Amino acid sequence: MKLKKRNFFLPLIAMYTLSLLIACSDQRATGVRKGIDSTHTSTYITKISIQEPERALAIIDTMEMNKEAQPYDINYLRYIVYFNGGVDKKVAEYYGKQLLKDSLAMQKNPHDNICILNNLADMAYLNRQFTQGLKYAKASVEVARRNHLEFQEVIATHRMATGTLMLGDTIGGLKLFKEGKEKIIRLVDGESTYHEIRQVHTFVANYMVCMLTAKRYDEAEKLIPDLLYFTKKLKEAGDAIEGAAELQQITTASLLMEYYDQTGNTKEGEKYLAEIQKSKFAGTSFVENFVASHYFNVKDVKSLAQVTARLRESAVATGDTLSDMFLNVLTFEKFICSERGNYREALEKAESIINVKDSIAKHKDEQDGLQLAKIYETQEKEKQIAEQKAKLDRQNSILIGVIVLLAMGVAFIVIVMRFSRRVNRRNKTIVATINQMMQKEDKLTRMQLTDDIKPEDIDPEEIRLKQSLEMLKDDKSVDEIVAQCGYKDANDFGKKFYDYFGIHAEEYRKWSKSIGKQEKAGNDGTKQMKDSFIKNMSHEIRTPLNQIYGFVQMLTNPSIQLSDEEKQQFTDIIGEQTTHMTRMLNTFLEMSEYESSDEPLPRDTVSIDDTLTNVLSTVPQPQAGVELTFRNNSGKETLETNGKGLTRILQCLVDNAVKFTSSGYISMECNTNADGNIVFMVTDTGKGIPEGDEERIFERFYKVDEFVPGVGLGLSLVREIAKRIDATVTLDRTYSSSGSRFVVTLR
Repeated sequence: MKLKKRNFFLPLIAMYTLSLLIACSDQRATGVRKGIDSTHTSTYITKISIQEPERALAIIDTMEMNKEAQPYDINYLRYIVYFNGGVDKKVAEYYGKQLLKDSLAMQKNPHDNICILNNLADMAYLNRQFTQGLKYAKASVEVARRNHLEFQEVIATHRMATGTLMLGDTIGGLKLFKEGKEKIIRLVDGESTYHEIRQVHTFVANYMVCMLTAKRYDEAEKLIPDLLYFTKKLKEAGDAIEGAAELQQITTASLLMEYYDQTGNTKEGEKYLAEIQKSKFAGTSFVENFVASHYFNVKDVKSLAQVTARLRESAVATGDTLSDMFLNVLTFEKFICSERGNYREALEKAESIINVKDSIAKHKDEQDGLQLAKIYETQEKEKQIAEQKAKLDRQNSILIGVIVLLAMGVAFIVIVMRFSRRVNRRNKTIVATINQMMQKEDKLTRMQLTDDIKPEDIDPEEIRLKQSLEMLKDDKSVDEIVAQCGYKDANDFGKKFYDYFGIHAEEYRKWSKSIGKQEKAGNDGTKQMKDSFIKNMSHEIRTPLNQIYGFVQMLTNPSIQLSDEEKQQFTDIIGEQTTHMTRMLNTFLEMSEYESSDEPLPRDTVSIDDTLTNVLSTVPQPQAGVELTFRNNSGKETLETNGKGLTRILQCLVDNAVKFTSSGYISMECNTNADGNIVFMVTDTGKGIPEGDEERIFERFYKVDEFVPGVGLGLSLVREIAKRIDATVTLDRTYSSSGSRFVVTLR
C-alpha cells in the first residue's frame, strides 16, 4: 500500500524542521567569543538569524577576518543563519555538506553531526527527494548508534520511517515508527528537557499523521493518550522559544480534529476546532488552513467557502500564490464549485492547480539557480579569503625564516669560536706533554753523558725509552722499535711508553712531525690556515645571507609586483640557501663531536646493501646526464662496523663527487681486497685531484676549487670518522682515468 502525500502534511514537516533547527542552535548557545563585543556570540547570531540574516552574516564575516573562531565554528554559524532564514535552503544545504566533510570535527561533535544530517534529511523531504533524505537519515542513525546516543538514534529513526513511507513501503515505515515510539517514551520517562519533550511530541505527531494517511484509525486512536500527555508536558515545561509550545498545542488539536473528522465524530472534531480558533495564532494562514481542512472533511461548503476566501485574500496580499498553501486554497475552491454544481468553474480550478504546480516547479528552479549562484559567490569569497590568508602565512614564514637564519648565523659564529678554543686547548695540552717528554729526554741524555753517574742509578728502561723516542722521530715502525729495544711485543712497548710519557707512541710520532714542520716553516702554515678559514667562512656566511635578504625585501615590498611564478622561485632560493647554511653548521657540529674523543665507536652488524641504498637516497642528485650507481661485489651481505659512521663517510665522498662531476658517471662499489678486508670505492669522472694534493685535500678548510660551494671540511670529517671506526681513507692514484677514486678500507 502506498501512502498518499497530502498537502497538509508538508506544513507540519516544515514547522518541525524549524523547531529542530532552533534546538540544534541551542547546542552552541555559549558564546564563541568572550569579552569585548557581546554580539559576537552564537546565541546572539541565532537570535537575529530569522529577522536579520544579513546582519548576522556580516557579524560572522567580521569574526572570521579577526580569527575570533575556528573555521568549523564559522561555517556552523553560517549554516544556522541560512537555515533559519528559510529563503536560502540551498546555501544552508551547501554549508551543511561542507561541515560534514570535516570528519575530525564531526567525530568530536557527534550531536552536531546528527543535527546536520537530520536537517539535510528534512530539506530533502521538503524538496520531495525522498531517496536522498532517507540516505541522510540512515547516516544519522549510524552516527548516533556508533556514539551510543540512544535518544538521538530514535529521533533519526523517525526520519528513516518518514522516508520509507514516502517511498511507498507503508509496512516498513510504520514498523519503524512503532519500534521508535516504544523506545523514545521509555527514554523520556523521567526528568527531561523542553527540547527532548518537544522532539518526542513531534515524533508521536508525525506517527499519528502517517496512521491517518494510511487510514489505520484503530492504531491512531492508541496514540491519542501519548499525544495529549506530551502536549501537557510541553505546556508545563514552558516556552524555550516564544510561542513554540502553543504551536505544538495547535498541532495536537489539528491532528485530533483530523482523526475525529475522518472517523465521523463531528462533535469531538468541532471541540478541537474551537481550541484552535482560540489560540493567539488564530486568523493566521497557518491556523486558517487547519480550519478549512475541518470544513472540507465534514463537507460544510458554506463555512469552507468563507475560510477559503480569507485564505485567498491573504495569499494575494502577501504575494504567496506559488506555494503548497495556495494549492490547498485552489483544491478547496474546486471542491466548493463541484458541490455547488459549478462544474465549469471546477474544471477551471483544476487547470489552475496544474498551472500553479508548474509555476511552483519553475519558480523553484529559478530559486535553485539563484541560490546556486550564491553558493558559487560564497565559494569564490572563501577562496579569496584563503588566498589572502595563504599570502600572509607565506610572508610570515619568510620573516620567520630570516630570523631563524640570523639566529643560525650567530650560533655558527659561537660554535666556531668554541671549536677554535677547544683546538687551542688541545694543542696546548699536547705541547705541554711534548715539553715534558723533551725534559725527560734531556734528563736521559744527561744521564748517559755524565761521568759522575753511578751504574746503580741508571735505569735500563729509561735508556730504552730514550732510544724509542729517537726511532719514532726517524719514523721507524713499531715492529723495528720492539725488535731493537728489546720489548716483548707492540702492546708491551705501547703500555710502557704511555705510562712514562703520558702520550701514545703514534700520537707522539704525529705531533713530532708536525712540530718539525712548524719549526721548519715557522708560522706561515698556521697563518695561511687561519686566513683561509676566515676567508672561506666570511664568503660562505655572507653569500647566502645577502641572497636571502635581497629576495625577502622583494617579496615583502608592496610596491614590487611579482607573478606567482616569481614568488615561488624566490621562495625556493631562500629555502635552498637556508638548507646550505644548515648543512654547513651540521658539518661543524659533526667535526666537533668526532674530534671530542679518540675512543673507537661501537660496532654492530650492518647490511651492506642497506648502507649503499641509504647513501644514494640522502645525497644530492647529480647533474643531468650523470649516472649514479652502486654495486656490492664483496660476496658478503653484512659487516661488523659502526653503521652511522660508515654511512656518513660514504655520503661525504659521494657528495664531493656530485659537486665536481658534470658528465659521465659516479659509482660506489663494495669489494673484498686480497687481505680479506671490506673495501668501498667511490669513483667519478669529474675534475680529479691535482698532483701533490693527495694529503692536503684531507686538511681542514682546504679546497681544490675555490669557486665550488663549501668550506672544505668534508674530507677532514671523513678522516676523523675513519679513525674512530678503525678504517683508512685514501686517494687511489692507480686510477688512471679522468676523475678520481677514493678508497675506504675497513680493517
